[in-house]
This record gives sequence, C-alpha cells and structure tokens, in this order.
Amino acid sequence: AGQGGERLGHLGMEQVRGVGLSTVGSFGMGVAPAWQGKGVGSRRLAAALDVADNWMNLRRVVLTVYADNEAAQQLYRKFGFEVEGRMRDYAVRDGAFVDTVSMARLRQSA
Repeated sequence: AGQGGERLGHLGMEQVRGVGLSTVGSFGMGVAPAWQGKGVGSRRLAAALDVADNWMNLRRVVLTVYADNEAAQQLYRKFGFEVEGRMRDYAVRDGAFVDTVSMARLRQSA
C-alpha cells in the first residue's frame, strides 16, 4: 500500500493447510522506516486480524519476529500476541545468524 506513490509497507497473511490446521494462519509484515511509529502498522494489523477473525475464521494466528525488534513485538502484544518461544540462529540478517521469537494470538470464542 502506498501514499502518493510511496510504499508504506506490506502485510501478507495465509491460512495453514493440512488436516486439523484450517483454523491457523500466519502473517508477515513490514513498515517502511519513514512510516514507522505513525500508526501504519497498527492500522494494517487491525485490518488483517479483522479478516482473520471474521472472514477466515482463524482461531490461531502466528508470526516470527527478530528477537531484537522490540518495537514490533510491542505492536504485536498490543493486539494480543504472546511470545511462545525463541528460535536460535533461525534467520540470516546482514550476513549473520540471528534469533527470532515465535508469537501467537488465540481468538477467544464468543
């Protein structure tokens, strides 16, 4: 998505496929540095979770985030995500292995 031709960020969500997993989804997102801290991530995540809850009927939404990305983790906690574990040397960033954190949000039954 963009504003005046400028890309603000991205968010993609997918439903996990497999027997017994149809109520699980995962997503990845990023916000352009110039737009971080301005509510772009919150608006995108709120819209994505509305789709997850009301259109995809997902019970569980999961994500991974760099362990040192406190700003993103704070955003996810604001929307009910909780840390479930740390994955050591899970990704490569700038040529070095880095840890990620696994987070999940469980939608409460009505």
